[in-house]
Amino acid sequence: MTTALLVLAPAVTYNTAHAASSNLSSASAQSLIISYRSTPAGRPALLRALRTQLAPRLHILQATDRLAHYRILFGRLVDANTWDALLILDFDNTAQVAAWRTIETGMPAGLDIADQTAITTIESTISDSIGNAGPIHGGSDPVYMVIPYDYFVPTADYANYARSYVFPQTDGWISNGALNAYQLYVARYTAGRNWMSLLVLAYYGDDGLNRRNAVIAATRRTLNADPDWTEKSIGKGHIRTEKAAMIADLIAAD
Repeated sequence: MTTALLVLAPAVTYNTAHAASSNLSSASAQSLIISYRSTPAGRPALLRALRTQLAPRLHILQATDRLAHYRILFGRLVDANTWDALLILDFDNTAQVAAWRTIETGMPAGLDIADQTAITTIESTISDSIGNAGPIHGGSDPVYMVIPYDYFVPTADYANYARSYVFPQTDGWISNGALNAYQLYVARYTAGRNWMSLLVLAYYGDDGLNRRNAVIAATRRTLNADPDWTEKSIGKGHIRTEKAAMIADLIAAD
């Protein structure tokens, strides 16, 4: 368990290069995903702390090469099944990881102690990105859907499943104009975690999100022409199970 931050800098676009981001054994490049859950009454204070305290700190880290990328998301609705805010930090090397650990000693999860009075739970998950496409910051005015999963196969097999079944769909959603970007993470140490993989989807605003079901159906009709993809679709229940999704807005990113 650990904690993290990130925000603001020049826009960086990830290429659709699934294999390039799937080195699960590399300790130098990793991500930290921190979820914050607060009381309903504490949500305004948490949002204010993220905007005025965490985002500027992350911006400084990124600007001084102590952080590769960051995203701060805030859930649109109160939901007892999931988080109120989510922080995604990406590190390129061990020096950046060490810089975050130093910050963590004085500001747990990147926040001042005074900012944590309404927070009930923080979960920090060291992760690896195994695939992505589109701009890391989610594009113009993105609306996020974040979907956690558990899986029942070895991680390498799950990564292969993602490349052959999940990414053809998410790439199709981008081609259809509803989705702007996506990234799939797997937890590095899964025992006892609330999720084993996390799919982060950045839609083209509310319009893109509203088109989600129609675009999913259209993409699957196209992919069903491939017998191998159809077979994986039928058998996906033996590979993973989907948990409660969250709709969120982007507070800061870079």
